[in-house]
Amino acid sequence: MEDEGRWVFNRLADAYRARPGYPEALVDRLAELAGGAGARVADLGAGTGFLALPLAARGLKVAAVEPARAMLDVLRAGLGSSGGVELVHSAAEATPLAAASYDLVLLGEALQWVDPELTGREAARLLRPGGVCAVVETAFADTPFLRALSALLAKVNRKARPRPPGALRQLLSLATGAARIEEERFVHEVLLEGEALDQVLHSFSYVGPAMGAAKLSEVTAEARRLAVTHGGARWRRELTLRFSRLIP
Repeated sequence: MEDEGRWVFNRLADAYRARPGYPEALVDRLAELAGGAGARVADLGAGTGFLALPLAARGLKVAAVEPARAMLDVLRAGLGSSGGVELVHSAAEATPLAAASYDLVLLGEALQWVDPELTGREAARLLRPGGVCAVVETAFADTPFLRALSALLAKVNRKARPRPPGALRQLLSLATGAARIEEERFVHEVLLEGEALDQVLHSFSYVGPAMGAAKLSEVTAEARRLAVTHGGARWRRELTLRFSRLIP
């Protein structure tokens, strides 16, 4: 498989290190949905391991599927001597993983980057009877700082990639055949101090790689000013977990 169509994520791999992780409550819920320690998880579009690593730390066996080699390199560096994560260089739409072998098939903030039909069918192939397909999406919370930051980013680059309409329901329906999709919400907030705000902004595909050095410097300087104006760079995200179960 070639990375050419996803080259931007190879360029973003190092910047991803600065991104805040996921809340413990969300990781715990995903582990529960999978069945706990010993369960097998296929993390499609695993990136640098923000879900794969904490799930493995809870005793789950995770296949981290990622098309960008540089992302997998960062994930590998984060593994250290711990096990529990298999690195798989592959697109989500057609993996080399064994059929009917996974208790949880997971996409974390990757829905907008995959073909929902092909990925849904691949998830159906991977799931064991009774297994769960889960999708995690995030959005900025409605705070003064993040409203101002969103307006800034929309002004400088309107090419943020939205998910296709109906993609989530299509993917989950194909994956499990279930009419019922369950939904749970989580909130996570961290304070980005020092250069952390700059680094997180650089990790966005429509910011860091999309601008020249001078423009990027202007944007990060303005983002810092907004943080000062609004009492700090409080990175508050609203996370939505949607999932359905493959009926045995």
